[in-house]
Amino acid sequence: MIHRSFISVVLVLCTLSALLTGCWDTKDINKRLMPVVMGICKEKNQDYRIILQIPSPEKKGSQYMESSSATINNAVDNIRTKAEKSIDLLHIRLFLICEKTAKEDIGDIIDYAVQANDISIKGLLAIARGDFDEVIHHQLTANPELSSYDFFSEQAGWTPETTIVRLWEAYRDIQSYTQDMSIPILTKGTDTLYQFEGSAIMRSDKMVGEISSDEVLIYNVFQERYTGGTIEVADQSSVRIKKASIKHTLHWSESGPQLKSCIRLKVELLENKNEESEEQITRKLKDIIEKRAQKLIADLKNDKADVLAIGQLFRKKMNEEQIKDWKQHWFLTLDDEVTAEITILNSIYLKSPNKIKKPSQ
Repeated sequence: MIHRSFISVVLVLCTLSALLTGCWDTKDINKRLMPVVMGICKEKNQDYRIILQIPSPEKKGSQYMESSSATINNAVDNIRTKAEKSIDLLHIRLFLICEKTAKEDIGDIIDYAVQANDISIKGLLAIARGDFDEVIHHQLTANPELSSYDFFSEQAGWTPETTIVRLWEAYRDIQSYTQDMSIPILTKGTDTLYQFEGSAIMRSDKMVGEISSDEVLIYNVFQERYTGGTIEVADQSSVRIKKASIKHTLHWSESGPQLKSCIRLKVELLENKNEESEEQITRKLKDIIEKRAQKLIADLKNDKADVLAIGQLFRKKMNEEQIKDWKQHWFLTLDDEVTAEITILNSIYLKSPNKIKKPSQ
């Protein structure tokens, strides 16, 4: 009996201990501020201006805290000093960098974020175009609790026509001889939180050009990240991409690298108001894809930035010196050809003059 009573007492004490621990954890959470967005912009005196966006259920929106200093770490420490609660950076999921700073150098920003013990390397990167304050402080009147991070969620405003790059990917690409990165560019939206304006072409840690919204499709296919989207084939017709894949054929001759890429798209017809035939739509879409790819690769060569990571495909065919010279020499001499193969999945429903007879007058 004594033994059973002792066990009962121990179980009761363990239960109470667990409950108390849970209470203390709740109090700790209530005493912390957990920002989800960090805005970063260099000022004229080269100080870093840091803005933290913190969800605020009480305000049904967000609160903002900011500071400036010669280093990002000092600016964050200044914010911590002013805050009435401790600040936990572990929940930061989006880093918004002003365009001016992106064109100068983002290396220090990436180094800080990756080396900080309390920041997740899965955080996303974006470049803010226009007035930095207006972009980062922008809230929708109809939905003020929507945060900047929510906009990049696949369940929210993010679409496959935009690029996605995470901190660890940015750190990898800055260090790489054979690939660069592309960071989404956004402005303040009207009906939506943000408006995407294509994507930045980064050469190492500097923005040197742009990919248009239309060309982002090609980028995502090369990255094998394209999961769907809509393309206007002509003024009166459009298709939805159901599946996209790419196959590369590589060769290294005496003159240098040669690449033949075949983009395969499986699409569904959405609109065909001009009642064009399957062959006409297929030909037009093929022409659109191939021209976009040719223009994008030409622009990347001009910018000496391999955001398509073509160098990674040839890495096993190069020696150490060739790898180091890829962006400055071999990428520029690349003999490339991109073709497209289009399959219309619902072609049986195409309304063309050859398939449907119009009623007699």
